[in-house]
Amino acid sequence: MINLNYIPGDGLSLGVKKTGMNTTFSVAIGGTDEVLLKLFKEKADAVPAYTIKMDKRFRTGNIFSVTVKNFDMKGYTYLYEAKGVSFVDPYAHMISGREVYGKNLNKKARKLVRAYVWDTPCSMENDIRPNIDFRDLIIYKLHVRGFTMNTGGANKGTYKAVAEKISYLKELGVNAILLMPVMEYNEIYSNVPEPSAPEFVSSSFYNGRIDADQAIPENSEVLDPMGNSPEDLPYIKDSETKVNYWGYTSSYYFFAPKSSYASRPEQADREFKLMVQKLHKAGIEILMEVSIPKGTNRSMMLDALRYWVREYHVDGFKLNLDCIDSNLIACDPHLSSAKLIGNGWNTNEIYPTAYKPDSKTLGVYNDGYSVVMRRFLKSDEGMSGDVLRMFTDNSGDSINVNYITDHNGFTLNDLYSYDIKHNMANKEQGRDGTDLNYSWNCGEEGPTKSNKIRSLRLRMRKNAMAMLLLGQGVPMLFAGDEVGNSQGGNNNAYCQDNEVGWVNWKKTKSDSELQAFIKRMIKIRKEHPVLHNAVAHRNTDYLSVGIPDVSFHSLSAWAPDYNYYNRCIGIMYSGAYALKDHTTEDQSFYFAINMYWNEKTYEIPHLPKGYEWELLFSTEKTAVAEGEAVKDITLNVAGRSIAVLVSRKVAVKPPVKKEKVTEIRKEEKTPATEKKDSSEIVVTLKADELPASAKDKQSERKAI
Repeated sequence: MINLNYIPGDGLSLGVKKTGMNTTFSVAIGGTDEVLLKLFKEKADAVPAYTIKMDKRFRTGNIFSVTVKNFDMKGYTYLYEAKGVSFVDPYAHMISGREVYGKNLNKKARKLVRAYVWDTPCSMENDIRPNIDFRDLIIYKLHVRGFTMNTGGANKGTYKAVAEKISYLKELGVNAILLMPVMEYNEIYSNVPEPSAPEFVSSSFYNGRIDADQAIPENSEVLDPMGNSPEDLPYIKDSETKVNYWGYTSSYYFFAPKSSYASRPEQADREFKLMVQKLHKAGIEILMEVSIPKGTNRSMMLDALRYWVREYHVDGFKLNLDCIDSNLIACDPHLSSAKLIGNGWNTNEIYPTAYKPDSKTLGVYNDGYSVVMRRFLKSDEGMSGDVLRMFTDNSGDSINVNYITDHNGFTLNDLYSYDIKHNMANKEQGRDGTDLNYSWNCGEEGPTKSNKIRSLRLRMRKNAMAMLLLGQGVPMLFAGDEVGNSQGGNNNAYCQDNEVGWVNWKKTKSDSELQAFIKRMIKIRKEHPVLHNAVAHRNTDYLSVGIPDVSFHSLSAWAPDYNYYNRCIGIMYSGAYALKDHTTEDQSFYFAINMYWNEKTYEIPHLPKGYEWELLFSTEKTAVAEGEAVKDITLNVAGRSIAVLVSRKVAVKPPVKKEKVTEIRKEEKTPATEKKDSSEIVVTLKADELPASAKDKQSERKAI
C-alpha cells in the first residue's frame, strides 16, 4: 500500500479538481471540526483503501479541503463522513452505483452509491456552439430514454441513441432540443432512500433526507415528483417498485450526468459531451430542463449552471424560478449568452434603463398559450381576443416559448382522441393528472374506424401545429407528436417507463401526412422573418407603406370582431416590416382562421398596388388551389380550418414593341387582257422604304 502525500487544499472550488497528478477534494460542511475522506480503489470495495482525516488545519470557513499529491486517482470512488454519517459529495461530477436504470437497490447496493474521482476524459475545445438567435429557435422537447427506446439497436435509451437521431431532427427542421432531467437522481420510489448528505451539509436541498442505515417509520412519507401528498401516492412496500420516469424529484446530483442514460455508464460524461458536439456540428443547440427542489442552496445552483455551460457547452436551461433567485441567474456574467427559460422574468430589475442586450436570452414558458389555443381550436367561446394577442405578441425584453402539448398532459394525438384522462395504469385510482385538458375526441372516445372522424382529427392536429409553428413566439414541439404518438389517453405518464411513456415510431398514413405538414410549417417559418419578427409590433403603418405591420380582421376586412361568440379571426402581417438577409422585404401574410363548424366567407384585405394574394396552404380544401392567385375579394374557408395567403407581385406582361409603319395607297393598273376591275390595294412599307414625298408628309404630322 502506497502512503498518500497530502496537504491542505485551497478550497477555491467545491468538488474534485485535478491538476496534473494532484487531486484536490473540497466539501462545505458546517457544525463540525472534523471530516473524513474515504477513498475506494474498486467500486465494489466495502472498506476504503485510504481514509484522510481533515481537521481544523484543512478548514477555511465551512469548507474542508485537501490536496493529494502525485497519486493516480483514476478509477477511484469516494465518500465523505462527518459526525459518524457517510454521504456522497453534493458536487460529485460522476456517480457510481446507479448504472442500471430502474433497478431497485438493496441495502448493501445503496451503500455502494458513491462519487467517482472525475478524470475529464473528453475535451470540448474543438466544439463550436451554433449561437442561434433565440427568436429563430424551433425547440424539440424529449426524454433521453423515452425518445429512443423504440428505435432498436444496442444504444437505445442512451445519449448515443439521441445522437443517432440527429439526421431525423435535421430533416424535421428543428434546431434545438430540450432535455427532460438528465442530472443524476434515484429513479426508484422506495421506502428506503439511498445514502445522502445529512442536514448539516451546506447544500440545503439534502435537508430532511433519512440516511439508509437509519430505520424508517412504517408510515414514512414517500416523496413524489408531482408534489402529491402521501394520500395521493400510495406508499411503496419493500416488494414493490415505482419508477420516477420523468425525473422530477426532491434531490439531484446537480453536477453529474445520469449514468444509466449512457451505453457505458462509467463514461456518462464522455458520452454526453460527444452527443453535444455532434448536435452542435449539425447546427442544433441543446437545452436542459433543471428541476430545482425547494430550498436548494443558491450558490450551489449557480455553480451547477455555470459548470454545465463551461464543461459541457450546454446552450441554455429551463428552470422553475419559484425555487431560485431569477435575477441572480439572469445577471450572472458566466450565463450571459445562455438561453434561460422560466415562468416569468422581472426584466425591469434585470436590465437597467440604459442597458439592453444585443439579443434576447430570456424565455417565458407557461401554460398560457397552450390553454388559449386548445380552447379556441375546439371552438370555445370568448377566445378570439386572447388568440390575436398571443399569436402576434413579440414585444418585451423576453421571448415567449409557446407549446400546445408538453410532457404533463395529453399528446397531440390524444388531445383530439380523448375527452377525459385514462390514468388507471398509474395505480392511483385515476386521481392523478389534471382534469382541465381542453381536449376533444371529435365524436368518439379513443381509437376509431370512422374515416370521417379520422379526417377531422388530422385536420385538428394540423390546425394546432399551424397555430404553434407560425406564431410569433418560439415554438416547442413535444417528441412524438409529429408521428402520432399516443399514450392511450394517459395525461400523467410520470411513472410509465414502458410503451405508454416511450415514443412509438410506427406511423400510419395520416401520421406521415401530419409529419410532412409539420416539416413544411417549419420550413415556411424559417424562410420568412415576418413570422418571427425581431422588431416589436406597433399595429401601425409607421413606414408609410400603405398597411400596418400587423392588423386584425374578421369576416370583414379591417374590422376585428371581439364579440364573445366570434370564432373567426383574420390576421395580416406586412412583409415591409421584416427583411430577408437584411436587404429584401419579406412577403406579406394573411391568416384566415375559422373555428366555426361550418364554412365562412372572408373578405380579403387589399394589398398595395402591384401585389396580389396567393393561397399558400389550407388545412382543408378550398375553391382556390395552393399556389393560385386569389382573384376574388372573398375566400370561402371550411369549418374548423385555417387558410394562409401570401403576397406576390402581379405578373405584368411586357408591352409588344411595334414598328413604325405608314400606309399609302397607289393605283394598280390591270392589264387589258385580264377581266378585273381597277381597285386600290393597300401596301405597307417600313418608314425607311417610303418615297421622299411620303417621308415629308410624315414629318409634317409629327410637327403638328
